[in-house]
Amino acid sequence: MLDHTVLGVVERQVRTWSADDAEVYARAVGGYSPAFAIPLLQQGGPQLGLTGADMTQVLHAEQSLWLHKKLPAHGSTVVTKTVTDLFDKGSGALVVSTWESEYATTRSSCFIKGEGGFGGSRGGTNRFEVPNETPETSIFKTSHDQALRYCETGDVNPMHHDAEFARGAGFPKPILHGLCTLGITVRGKAFIGLHARFTAPVFPGDELRIEHWPTGEFRTWAGDRQVLIGSVFRSGRP
Repeated sequence: MLDHTVLGVVERQVRTWSADDAEVYARAVGGYSPAFAIPLLQQGGPQLGLTGADMTQVLHAEQSLWLHKKLPAHGSTVVTKTVTDLFDKGSGALVVSTWESEYATTRSSCFIKGEGGFGGSRGGTNRFEVPNETPETSIFKTSHDQALRYCETGDVNPMHHDAEFARGAGFPKPILHGLCTLGITVRGKAFIGLHARFTAPVFPGDELRIEHWPTGEFRTWAGDRQVLIGSVFRSGRP
C-alpha cells in the first residue's frame, strides 16, 4: 500500500551527463530533442520513490517540462526532487513529483490503481485539446527492441522489459515507456517546454501516427488508439 508520508519528501542528487548520454537518448527516440532533460533529471524513471505502492498498478499519467537555459553538451547539476501533491481520484491515487535544477524543471504524475478512497483532495483536471485544422502528420514505426533502447537512458522499470511483470499489470507483453513515445513525438522540434498526457499503452513494434499543429499541440496514435496528447510552447511559461 502506498505510504502517504512520501508527500513533501525532498531528495537532492547531483546529475552528470555527457554528449554520449544525449546520443543514447537520440537513438532511443529516433532523434535529438530538448526533452532529453526529462530522463536526465528523473534518472531511473518517474515511478521511483512511490514507497509501498504495488508497481504493477502504477501508470505514468502526465508529464511537463520547463527549460530554463540550454543544456551544455556535458556538465553536472544539483537536482531537487519533491513529492508535491497526492490526490484521491476515487479509483486510485495520483502522485505528483517535481524535479528542479538550474537548467530545467520537470513534473510527473503517476496514477496508482486501487489506492484511492482515502479522503484526500481530488485535485483539478488538466484539459488537453487539439485544433480543428488539419495537422502535419508523420509516421514512426517502433522497433521490437524500442523499450530496451529506452532502458539505456536509465529508466529500467520492469513494466517495459519483463514479460511476467507486464502480465501481472494486465498487459499481454511489456509496454513502451510513455516518455519514449513522448520523445518520439517531439523529436526534432524546438521548444522550451511541454505538457502531455498519456492516454493508452504503446507496444514495441507498433506504428505511430504523429500529428502536430503550428500552434504547438500534438497527438499520437497507435492504430485507432490515441496514446498521447499535449502541446509544446516556444516562449513564456503557461
